[in-house]
Amino acid sequence: AMLSRALLFPRLGQVSARSLQTSPSAMGGHHIEHWWGPERRAGREVVGYGANGDETYSDRLDYWYPSIRFRKEDDISQPLRLKEKGDWKLLSAEDKKTLYRYSFRQTLAEFEAPSGYWKVMVACTAFVISLATFYAVFLNVYVYPPLPPTFQDEYKEAQIMRQVVLEKGAFLGPAKYWDYENNRWKK
Repeated sequence: AMLSRALLFPRLGQVSARSLQTSPSAMGGHHIEHWWGPERRAGREVVGYGANGDETYSDRLDYWYPSIRFRKEDDISQPLRLKEKGDWKLLSAEDKKTLYRYSFRQTLAEFEAPSGYWKVMVACTAFVISLATFYAVFLNVYVYPPLPPTFQDEYKEAQIMRQVVLEKGAFLGPAKYWDYENNRWKK
């Protein structure tokens, strides 16, 4: 019995739907897994307009201010939010860091830090190049016929001497470099 296409390729339908998506998750940058759209914004405070007016969270280099906070409010953040409304000099450095982490997933320095993903890309590129090389070698050894004898150096030299004898290419070809009086190549 034939299995349905959905059972054999469960992600095939998702890929085509995602390729047509125009939301910030597809355009936002390299941290798409931390894009929070309407389905995950419940319980998060709306703090601004955001990149395009949608109530979404995404870490983006081109627009660093998401419209909702990264984390939901809980027992740790509520007292800090009340202290935040007062004088910031009363907040400790640890309190400020906690408030920042509730609003943003990572700092700008963490966002711009290299992830090491370039190593995966280099490895994939090297793998594809090696596959292409092995395929070309396989074709040359097992598939293609041997080169005709006209590619051998003796045949090429004989062809040039034939052009010299027939005086073909007297202005631009090999006959231009042949000394017919001494029967040798000009120096």
